[in-house]
Amino acid sequence: MMKTINVNWPKTKQNVKELINKYIYYNLSVDNESASKVNNDFLLEQLNSSQNNNIYFQKDDCELKNRIVFINYVRSSFNRLTTEERKIIYWTYLDKEDNYDDRFIANNLGFSLGYYYIKKKETLIRFAYCLGVEETSET
Repeated sequence: MMKTINVNWPKTKQNVKELINKYIYYNLSVDNESASKVNNDFLLEQLNSSQNNNIYFQKDDCELKNRIVFINYVRSSFNRLTTEERKIIYWTYLDKEDNYDDRFIANNLGFSLGYYYIKKKETLIRFAYCLGVEETSET
C-alpha cells in the first residue's frame, strides 16, 4: 500500500505565490508583450534572449539570461497543467489587468464557488509539484 503524501498547504501555497510574483516582475522587465493576452488554450510561449528590445534594461547579459531561464521554467511548468488549471492560475494570479474575482472564475468554469475552491487548492498543489516547490509534512 502506498503512503499518502501530506502536503503542508500554507508553505506550499506561499512558495507558489512567491514564485509567481517573481515571475511577474521578471516578465515585466524582460517581455515586451502584454501578459494579459493569451490564446484560447492558455499556453504561454517560451522567450528567447533576442526578443528583448528594451533599451532601458540595465542588467548585464548574464542577468538577462537568468531571468529568461526563470521565466521559461515557470512557463513550461504552467504549460504542463490542464487547460482548466491554467485558466485558474492565469485568471487568479497572472492577469493583473482584468482583476477577476473567484465568483467570475467559478462561473466561467461552470463550477459552484465551493467546488472552485477545492479545484483551486488542487491546482496550486499540482502547480507546486510542476515547479518543484511543494512542502510536505512528515507524519
